[in-house]
Order: sequence, then structure tokens, then C-alpha cells
Amino acid sequence: MTDLAALLATPGRSLDGVTVSGDEARAQLNVQLYPPGVRTLEGLHVAIYLRISDDRQEEYRGVRRQALDTIAHALARGAASVTIYEENDTSAFKKKRVTVTDTTGNSYVAYRVIRPRWQAMLSDLRAGAQKAATVYDIDRLARDPRDLEDAIEVAEFYRRRFEGTTGSLDLNTDNGRTMARVMVAMANKSSADTARRVKRMHRELAEEGRPVGSNRPFGWKADKRTLDPAESEEIREAIDKVLAGVNPMAIVADWNKRGLRTTRGNPWRRSVFIGMLRNPRIAGYRSTMVHGSREDGEVAVRYQIVTKADGTEVKGQWTPLVDRAVWESLVDKIGRHAQTPGSSERGRHGKYLLSGLVRCGRCPSHPRMAGTHTLQKGKDFWRYGCEGTEEGACSNTRHMGRVDDFIRDMVFGVHDKRATEAQSVPVGPSPEVEQRLADIQELLSDLYGQWKAKALPTQEYFAMRKDLSEERDKLVAAKAAAEQREVSANASASVRDRWDAPETTMGERQAFLASYLQAVIIMPIEPEWDEKRGKMVKRKTFNEGLIEPVWID
Repeated sequence: MTDLAALLATPGRSLDGVTVSGDEARAQLNVQLYPPGVRTLEGLHVAIYLRISDDRQEEYRGVRRQALDTIAHALARGAASVTIYEENDTSAFKKKRVTVTDTTGNSYVAYRVIRPRWQAMLSDLRAGAQKAATVYDIDRLARDPRDLEDAIEVAEFYRRRFEGTTGSLDLNTDNGRTMARVMVAMANKSSADTARRVKRMHRELAEEGRPVGSNRPFGWKADKRTLDPAESEEIREAIDKVLAGVNPMAIVADWNKRGLRTTRGNPWRRSVFIGMLRNPRIAGYRSTMVHGSREDGEVAVRYQIVTKADGTEVKGQWTPLVDRAVWESLVDKIGRHAQTPGSSERGRHGKYLLSGLVRCGRCPSHPRMAGTHTLQKGKDFWRYGCEGTEEGACSNTRHMGRVDDFIRDMVFGVHDKRATEAQSVPVGPSPEVEQRLADIQELLSDLYGQWKAKALPTQEYFAMRKDLSEERDKLVAAKAAAEQREVSANASASVRDRWDAPETTMGERQAFLASYLQAVIIMPIEPEWDEKRGKMVKRKTFNEGLIEPVWID
């Protein structure tokens, strides 16, 4: 027997899913039945819906207060049983992005209020598992007209009864349904007004550069301003690896393997990791999320640096983790990855150095060659072997270690040559660009001040602002490109210098080679006439001339 009284008296515990018979509940809670004439729920299985919008600490106090009144309401009116559907810390107003399929089979992106237990209750009411529903008040039931219409449909066409303990809910009559629509519209307007005020408050906080949010960001301490030494170093190392071309998923897997967790205590996922790297916060800038749409109709969400009214970018009141140049290069890098989700990335998958790069020179389509091994004299013998079947059983193989060493040394030679040549060519932004950007920012501030003081006509102000902003954007793009070349060169040099270090991962080595190579073609070893043996044989001597690197221009 479920001890409902004990459950209601236990703080910090969810009541979701609890079912108890009416007689047991009335005895436990000492609830007296109303006279027969007002037992509106006589003999019915009643769903008790509890909801509160904000309970981040999950103390369940709000829903518990609702439960006491709502359950007593149902029991006094003769409910045969009560089943609790609880949604703690769940908004009935905020919408989330979902994919919806219409009656013609076309899918599209829509925004809906997501309440799983609400939908479960409606499903049970339609199926007849529950015959009625009781809530504390109509604003607990719905704040979105679409949700209310779902409830009205259940009441009108499935003949299910809805009641509220405050007397504000009546979906069982035409007048009651009309009044419910009016009240939900008013509740929706109230929520929209609150959302507008909160949005304006957050805009003010953003322009001040103040950090917000209930959870601290990974890499910073609880004050959201001071860097956490261990976590910030992990992020810096991850950034270096991404800039060197390492697949972000390899870093995520490594973090999870070593027990690193998000500040919510969850394992890392690629989307969370990439979102952290894209956030301008790591470069010390205050940001906001903006929504847009792509040409295919999909909704695109991205970070945008907050700017003040005069166009100046807002720096946050916290210690940056990397400088702006590194962050710009990072966003450019991971942005390219995001353009082709699910695509394979050369040289960044597999456990062998040239996985994804080595291809067969015998088969017409140049299929990839996989790493295989056999036992020879009790030792593992590793080689690259063709996986193609176009020529039957292709026998093209080559000693893995020798191919790896040969290609590595060739790439090192090209890298060192380019690095030497680059020393005489400045790769960073020129001082002239930096000075002009500073001048433009000062001009924009001066123009804004004159316009605010009504010393400059609006038409002239916006015309000059437009020209200066366009020039600034072009200079910023050129500066970012120059800085990216510098950062990428430094990241590549870092992998080259620590190639044999134990902490250098296979992914970093693969990415380094893939930044120079499109592919490595391994030509077959053709049989030669052996005068001594008097027959055609394949030479076992490693022939570097049969290994052809395909360079990236």
C-alpha cells in the first residue's frame, strides 16, 4: 500500500507516477467526502497534474503545495483513485525547437512548448486510463493556447472532466471553454511581458560585460571571472590540437576517458565541446545567441559578440583564456568542420599514422589501404594492404613502418623548408591595419557622441557610420586571416617539434600530415626477372620510388 501521507511529508522528493486508491488516500489524509450532490468526480480515476516553472534546486516545495490542495480536492469529490503527473522546473510558456511532420509528409522546424508528462496525461485521458484531470489553477494547466486547445479537445470529444481547485477551470461547458481561452491568453501575455523585461535586463547586463548564468563556465572558477588553472589549461591544449587539425571527437573521447566532466557533472558531447570553443567568452568578449535561417530553411544558431549603441564590442568582466587571434582562427577551423557533418576527415580517423591517406596504385579507383598484420617468426609484421576488389584479390601491400617513416621525413622536409621561407615574410597583421582599426573605432565613438548631442544630422551620421563600419569589417577580416596564418603556423610547428613526445597523440600526428597531403599512392611491386633463379620474382627491398605523395597545393 502506498503511504501517500508519508510521501507528501517527505521534502525534496518527486511524486511523479504515484498512484493510490481513493479510499486509501482519504483514510491516510483524513479527507471527508462531500455530500453526494457535489461529488463531481464520483468513481472516476483522476489524473493530478502538478507543475511549477522554476525550481532549479529541485526542492519540490511548489509542486508539493499544489499536491496537498489538488489531491484533497479530488478525494473530497469522490475520486476512485489518483495518479500524479508531475513536472517540476518546467515552463508552460518557453518554446523549444522541434521537427514536425505535416499531413503531406513534409518535415519542418517549429517551436513548441515541451511538457512530456503533460502529453502523457493527455494520452492516458484519451485512452481511458484516466477519466478526469485536476489541477491547482488554469495557469498550471496551460499558458500556451495550443496546449489549451489540446485539453479542450480531450474534454469535448473524449468527454473527460477537467477541474481546478481554485474554481477557475471549467472545460466541460461552452462558456467555461470560452473563459478558459480568455484566461490563457491573459496568462500568455503576462509571461510574454515578463520575458520582455527579463530580456531587457539581460541586455543591460550584457552591455556591462557581467557574467550571468546559474552554472559556472568550464575553465573558470565559481565567481565566473577567475580562471580555473587545471580546466583552463585543458582548454588551451584542446585548442592547440584543434588548430593542428585534430578531430574534436578525439579530444572529447580523451576528456571522457580521463574523467573530465562538464560543470553540470555530465560527460562531454561534441556539440557541447564545440559550443564552448565557439563562444567568444574564451577570448574575453560578452556574447549572445542569435537565430537565423539558412537557404535550406533550417534554423541556424550562432554566437555574436555584444556591441554597445556606438558599435564598440563589449569585453567581459573576466580573465580571457586565449587572445582574439587564436579564437578567430579556432572559429574558422571548427566552422569548416561543421559545414559537412558526418563527413570523413582525411588522416584523422583510424589507429595507424596514414589511415585514410594511403591508397592503392594498382586498382583503377585507388581504394584505401588498411592496416593489417601477420605473425612472422613470432613477431607482429604490420603492413598496409589494399581493400579493393576491382582486380580480384589485390595483393598490393607494403611494410607499414617503412612507409610511415618515409612519408613523415618527406613532410618534415617540406614543413621545414616552408617555415624557413616564412621567416622572411610577416604573417601577422601589419601595424598600419592595427592603427587604422583604432582610428575607425575612435571616429565611430566621436560620431555617436555628436549624433546624441544633436550636433550631427541623423542622415549624415548613419551614412558615415555605414562607410566606416564596412571599412572596419574588411580590415577585421584581413586581420583575422593574417592572424590565422600565424596561429596555424605556430600550431603546426608545435606538433613538428614534439612529434616523438609521449603526450603527442596519434590524432595530432595524423592531422599534421593531412595538412600537407591529399593522399599517398602506393604503387604495386612489379615482378622482375631473376637471372640466378631463372624466373620472375618480386623484390623485397623497400623501393621509395613506388611511394607517391599527393601534396596539397
